[in-house]
Amino acid sequence: MTLFHINSAKIVVTRCCGFSCTACLAVAWLSAAAPAAQPTVDYALGLKPFQKNIDYDQLTPEETKLATIKMEKEGSGTAWVVRGPRGEVLRAFADTNGDRVVDRWSYYKDGFEVYRDIDSNHNAKADQSRWLHAAGSRWGVDEDGNGVFDTWKSISAEETTAEIIEALRTRDVAIFNRLLPSKADLEGAGFEGQRLDELTARVAAARLDFARIAAAQKQLGAGTKWNNMLASQPGILPAGTAGVGKDVAAYDNVVALVDTDARDGASKSKSGQVYIGSLVRFGDAWRPIDAPQVPGDEGEISEPLGFFSPRSGVGAVADASPQESEQIKQLMVKLRDIEGKMVASDAAGRKALVLEQTVLLTQVVAAADASEKSFWIKQLAETVAAAVQDGTLPDGIKKLEQLAATVAADEPLEAFVMFRLASARYAANMQQPGAEVDKVQAAWLEELQVFVDKHPSAPDAAEAMLQMGIADEFTGREKEALQRYGLIVKEFPDSSSAKKARGATRRLESVGKLLELSGTSIDGKPVSLESLRGTPVLVHYWATWCEPCKVDVAQIRELHTKYGPKKFVVVGITLDSDKAQLTKFLNSKPIPWVQIHEAGGLDGRLAEELGVLTLPTMFLLDADGKVVDRNLSITDLEKKLDSLVSPP
Repeated sequence: MTLFHINSAKIVVTRCCGFSCTACLAVAWLSAAAPAAQPTVDYALGLKPFQKNIDYDQLTPEETKLATIKMEKEGSGTAWVVRGPRGEVLRAFADTNGDRVVDRWSYYKDGFEVYRDIDSNHNAKADQSRWLHAAGSRWGVDEDGNGVFDTWKSISAEETTAEIIEALRTRDVAIFNRLLPSKADLEGAGFEGQRLDELTARVAAARLDFARIAAAQKQLGAGTKWNNMLASQPGILPAGTAGVGKDVAAYDNVVALVDTDARDGASKSKSGQVYIGSLVRFGDAWRPIDAPQVPGDEGEISEPLGFFSPRSGVGAVADASPQESEQIKQLMVKLRDIEGKMVASDAAGRKALVLEQTVLLTQVVAAADASEKSFWIKQLAETVAAAVQDGTLPDGIKKLEQLAATVAADEPLEAFVMFRLASARYAANMQQPGAEVDKVQAAWLEELQVFVDKHPSAPDAAEAMLQMGIADEFTGREKEALQRYGLIVKEFPDSSSAKKARGATRRLESVGKLLELSGTSIDGKPVSLESLRGTPVLVHYWATWCEPCKVDVAQIRELHTKYGPKKFVVVGITLDSDKAQLTKFLNSKPIPWVQIHEAGGLDGRLAEELGVLTLPTMFLLDADGKVVDRNLSITDLEKKLDSLVSPP
């Protein structure tokens, strides 16, 4: 699949994954056979690793003049290899499967490969990254292709503690959460019975606790760096121990040492500690069980129960930051108990639990000190709004209105609560028997406009404008929709709403243009629209949970049979979040055309690239790959096809 076209002296960059990535840039090199297409040293050295903070060799301008680039044999494949003035390898961009497309991008330090990006499914973008030799042993996997790791295939205990420090320093909950083991991980490691239940509950509590701790801690900031891991040797929980079905390796009482420079408010650099607790080995990855504890100036750390020793009762002189009162600790225990009960409760039981959860969170807000109060107000607002939307807290609107009144003096916090109030009110009104949909939607859009006018720079303003843009688009006001989408991209360029707005703009302006889209089929094969040029193509966005989509599939099947695959090609793009459910559906009702699938559903890359906001959505492409219709209905499909395809 060619994603780049090299025309004499210029390189034309196309988009493969929603943004121009360096991994994609190198694809051109092995897709061009002409000698004139050989990349230059400057171009090769300009490519950057997909991940940040990689320490690799970089040349001065004078050294670059003496560097070379050459195609070299590498095992059963080939690679463009960049060498420095002394012949040392600096970069290697390899085609490992012989399809003339780069699928591995390697970076070197002092002659050794220290980092590589990998395109494991050969769809022309990196989905894995590895640190090698002296750079470490991390191996990250980006399952949904959004440029962010979803899990670690390999990571050492030391690297895990460094990731935890990074998560605390940047207050990035996602970094910490991808380190935590799932229940399946715990079962696979050998835990069972009551011990499995205990560890599952501790991991669930860690997710909740980390967000609060990271938001409130003030000791780690931009100038903080991980220094080392302090721990005794790891031990083995032998098979046969209570709750252990096979040998499990673990560390107890792990501490991460950190250094913080003077720019974070201190008069001089200082060292510190963060208590990590226990780490357990799951295959090649070491993972935490509990949330970390950040020491303060005095007090004791509340040490989690270890695997190999009882609680000592004497912690390091420090205080978990933020410092919790006994009242909040008791409330947290009750909240965790409620979360555990919700999993197995019926509808009536869930309503009672949600009401109790709301009361407890309200008490936490009242008891929290000033540094934590904002965090807990947001937690309360999120919980109440979600409960209103799923129908488990009918009186939640009143609660949100009261909460908004109490934070009116804090503009960012008020904006946070007010947006959730608007969304909850819309959902509640739509749930009313005999609801007049047009009036409910009009009232909601008016409330969103008031919100944007009052809080134009609030993060949620981007989502509010996106919803208004969607309403504009589907009521025929496409010019207004494009204006809103453009404003979102301009004012909130890094938001998730901006990704959808860019895609929606691309979709609305797609007629008459080539449509570039690629992905991986349900059976793991690369698929690209470019490779199908020469035949009209129908791109069908659908999901198994969308009943109208299934009706479309039946009618598309008839036309597919009528015209035949040589005259009419169909590409299905399934936006199911549950791949297992999708596979089950396709096994029971096979569909004779290719199905592209990635994780994320309507919030995933495949939907975002074209701003697909509702299902079903269909694009019809002519034999040249240009969009003929970007909003095709099933009733018009046969007529459109007749104009593109000769009669069967």
